[in-house]
Amino acid sequence: MKIGMSGGAMMLANWKQALKTAVELGYQAFEIFCEFPQAVPEQISPSQKEWARKFIEDSGIEIAVHSPFNDLNIASLNPGIRRESVRQSIEALKLCAELGGKVLVIHNGLYLMDPALEQAENARKLQYQLNLESLSQIVKEAEKLGVYVCLENCNFVPERIENRIEDLVEIKKALGSGYLKFTLDIGHARLAEGVEKAIEVLGKEIRHIHFTDNLGKADDHLIIGTGNFDYQPFLDFIINFPYIVTLEVVKLSTSPQPAQESLKNFQKIIEQYRKS
Repeated sequence: MKIGMSGGAMMLANWKQALKTAVELGYQAFEIFCEFPQAVPEQISPSQKEWARKFIEDSGIEIAVHSPFNDLNIASLNPGIRRESVRQSIEALKLCAELGGKVLVIHNGLYLMDPALEQAENARKLQYQLNLESLSQIVKEAEKLGVYVCLENCNFVPERIENRIEDLVEIKKALGSGYLKFTLDIGHARLAEGVEKAIEVLGKEIRHIHFTDNLGKADDHLIIGTGNFDYQPFLDFIINFPYIVTLEVVKLSTSPQPAQESLKNFQKIIEQYRKS
């Protein structure tokens, strides 16, 4: 595995500052968080990208990108919102490719939970289909760029398109692309059907992992080791995972402390498990 730092650990820091911090702290990978104020892909200049490519090459750090999701919905019944959601996802995809990354983390869309439509089966079927169409557009671009689009398990959210972990597999089958994989977020899985089931269902199609901590009631994104997560049952899977394991901590600050403490605690968790 390659241990990755989430840009969300320094959410108020510019992505270049957070990237440099990841290298300074000894992380092997960095996941750019494409949300304001950290990174807005279309506002990143060619010179900034050139600086980043050289920094990435010199440091040897690996890059992943988290697509924007706030105020977006690739399954929206509003065509304008849907188009903009797809456009911003593709901008994040292009940024990933330009910086040499291989993984774009993305969320499925959301059902409209309006009381008048909640029981309207046709509306839900339409949104499911729109979600597939949007993903298809994004994945076609990914195939050209050689980047994997990794759907994140978010089925702990009632209005998310995937209500069950199995729905992610059905979506992949419907699109039929080898460039559509999965991001396993263990915190999300804990709040839904369990981490072990998520690993069993998603299996070898998992291409990226979000390693998080919480208290079992909400998606807290705590500093690793400060929640009450029992990691023991699946640490063997984590240790033998051949790709990036991002320590997904979210803090509205510019301080490197959450990322530093999380890395230290994660390494301690792994070391203790190996000794046991």
